[in-house]
Amino acid sequence: MAENNLNIPNILPILPLVEKPLFPETFTTLMIGRPEDVNTMNKIIEGNGYFLALLQGEGNSVSSIGTLCKVSKFIRLPNNCIHVFVSTLRRIRALGVVQTEDGLSSAWEEVVDEEVNERVLQPYIRVLKDTVTSLSQTQMFSFAADVNISNIEDTSLISFYVAASLTGAKPEYLQEILENTNPKDRIENLLAYIEAEREILDTESSIRNEIIERVKNKNKEGLLKEQIRALQNELNQLTGSQSGPVKKDRALSGDIYARAAEANLPDNYRDVVNRELEKLSGLDSMNPEYTLTKQYVETILALPFSFEDKEPDYSIEKVREKLEKDHYGMKEVKERILEFLGSRLKAKNTRGAIICLAGPPGVGKTSVGYSIAAALGRKFFRFSVGGMRDEAEIKGHRRTYVGAMPGKIIQGMKTTGVVDPVFLIDEIDKMGESFHGDPASALLEVLDPEQNSNFQDFYLDIPYDLSRVLFIVTANDISRIPEPLLDRMEIIELSGYTPQEKLHIGTKYLVPRLLAKNGLTRKEVRFSNKALSMVAEEYAREAGVRNFEKSIDKILRKVALEILGNKDVALPISIREADVEKYLGKPIFPSDEIIEAKDPGTAIGLAWTSMGGDVLLIEAESLPIKGELKVTGQLGDVMKESVAIAWSSLKKEAYLRGLDMSFFENSTVHLHIPDGAVPKDGPSAGITLFTALWSMYRNTVMKSGLAMTGELTLTGRVSPIGGLKEKVLAARRNGIREIIIPERNKRDLEKLDDEVKGNVEFHLVSDISEVIAIAFPEEKTKRLDNATLLKLDQERKEKAAAERSRENLERAEAFQKVFKWQ
Repeated sequence: MAENNLNIPNILPILPLVEKPLFPETFTTLMIGRPEDVNTMNKIIEGNGYFLALLQGEGNSVSSIGTLCKVSKFIRLPNNCIHVFVSTLRRIRALGVVQTEDGLSSAWEEVVDEEVNERVLQPYIRVLKDTVTSLSQTQMFSFAADVNISNIEDTSLISFYVAASLTGAKPEYLQEILENTNPKDRIENLLAYIEAEREILDTESSIRNEIIERVKNKNKEGLLKEQIRALQNELNQLTGSQSGPVKKDRALSGDIYARAAEANLPDNYRDVVNRELEKLSGLDSMNPEYTLTKQYVETILALPFSFEDKEPDYSIEKVREKLEKDHYGMKEVKERILEFLGSRLKAKNTRGAIICLAGPPGVGKTSVGYSIAAALGRKFFRFSVGGMRDEAEIKGHRRTYVGAMPGKIIQGMKTTGVVDPVFLIDEIDKMGESFHGDPASALLEVLDPEQNSNFQDFYLDIPYDLSRVLFIVTANDISRIPEPLLDRMEIIELSGYTPQEKLHIGTKYLVPRLLAKNGLTRKEVRFSNKALSMVAEEYAREAGVRNFEKSIDKILRKVALEILGNKDVALPISIREADVEKYLGKPIFPSDEIIEAKDPGTAIGLAWTSMGGDVLLIEAESLPIKGELKVTGQLGDVMKESVAIAWSSLKKEAYLRGLDMSFFENSTVHLHIPDGAVPKDGPSAGITLFTALWSMYRNTVMKSGLAMTGELTLTGRVSPIGGLKEKVLAARRNGIREIIIPERNKRDLEKLDDEVKGNVEFHLVSDISEVIAIAFPEEKTKRLDNATLLKLDQERKEKAAAERSRENLERAEAFQKVFKWQ
């Protein structure tokens, strides 16, 4: 309670404070403006002048800890406000706030600090004084805070005075300082707050200085540019040269302004070039942006632009002649290309010209693209997208990146320098995808006739017209090309070559070219037809002619060395069939090394791969142990499904023919496709899988010299397949004389040349029973009618019941013997 000698009442009126609390033993002023506070202050002035100053909280609530104050002087203002000079006496606690007609009032008691050792407090007081002194000139403290604090020694008073001097502290924080009764804690709290505020002030100062410096540099840059412009105009007047954005600084820019003035550019490109040249004229040549800007302008000036649609100017006869001269065979491919180009010529339009050449490696896809470009008399540009993972390779980098450059498409247009080149995009089926983007999606804009007239390269950032470009893409496997991309192409398939075609290609094209490459002539080296055929069959058994060419090149290199090493060698050197092994070593594919189905449980199938056709040997084995079907050989999901269908079809066919069904309950079957390290997938091995299982089940050997291909359905139907030509060529390389194919592939068979089919006999089938009849001529069983099947089912049931009865009787007799013995 209050001391008696002060004669302060125990109950005093309360003045709610809104902005911040008052601290004891200080002198301050208050501006009283709210009507209710003015009334309260009038009552206080009419009384003894004492009141309790408490911080107002939410609503009409007030804090319990506040300050005992006394009005020293007051001034009434014309706006009904009162300016009060207040002396704060001590910290108090309100003992019960009461609402009266004159406002709030409460009893009170003094709140004193805890006892803390003076030696402990002295270091804190010194640090606090030094901190306030160092920051007294900042906006953190009120005016002359350092002068007053230097004269205060009281530990309680110094912390209260520093808190009262803080200009930006929140009322809640100041109230927390007021309520804290531990002087050491109060000082620590104040030091932490001041340090945090100092960091904020330093950051604000740094930002302010940076902005001021930036504005100064900007103003200085503008002033210097104006001075340069004025000096340039004065120089132009003295020399008589023309001023403007296209006639400046020729010495530094390599006459780029003159080239820009003479260039024929579309309006949108002209605006960009003028703007960039204006920017270039104000840059120093040592500025990194100078080089970037100049490079950008030079890229635009190097691009060709089309201002009118021109009609195609090539001749179909010339194209036909060029294709016939450069490529042997490919009758259907050449016709497709001529049809495609003929329709463009008739329509007098080259827009939408996108050709996809699909086929195994080495069949001449890229060389066909070269021939088309040469026949059309157009510039040619080739790039590969195999393994490409970054779409910026197609659409370029934005100029904000270091080392930015346009994409492959704009680079190709810049290199060719014409608006209607032939672009060959190789290996489009081998594009990748990563976090850098999807290049296949970027190619959509390039290859779509509806979009490529406004192709937007990120580097140029201006639409560019690609509609007159003839795009040719190559792929080994079109199934790996994204569907939206494939939909925009004209697919032309290039199949593998027959042995006879390889012989013609070797004689007419490869040998002359490789002779010249190795510095030889026909007077020095001659190949016999049988030698070339042997190279193709036993060393380069592939769909294309790439390894065939490498093998011939290897022979000629050794012949060249032989001629150089022996001056007396007789010329010409004739390469006969017997000499091939001398130059190339042992055959990789010996003529006697063919795949045959010699044992029960084996069957020969035909497969298509991106490398061409292939022959598969499928093996099946069974053990008389109860188990399940096991499959090995690294099969894909589709081929595993074909195995399941073939297994179910085997059970069904055995049932329909009335054969032994106990085999499936008491046997373990293992199905294997050799070359286990090579992934295999696809549905066309369905009938081959069934044939191998049937051969195992019936313990009989498949017909010799027979191969097959076809998808098997669950109902026993044989569905069509693809890649027939490649499969036929693979069968012929393996010495196959007969091939089973689906009935619905008859139209594909009719398209094959006689040279491809050779003397192979084809069997067209539509049901699995027809496959059994052809593959196993000795098979005597036939499908039974329904009545016979029902009778067999009844007999099986009766036999099974009799067997169960016999087993039960044997168990009963065994139990009786046991009981008798006991």
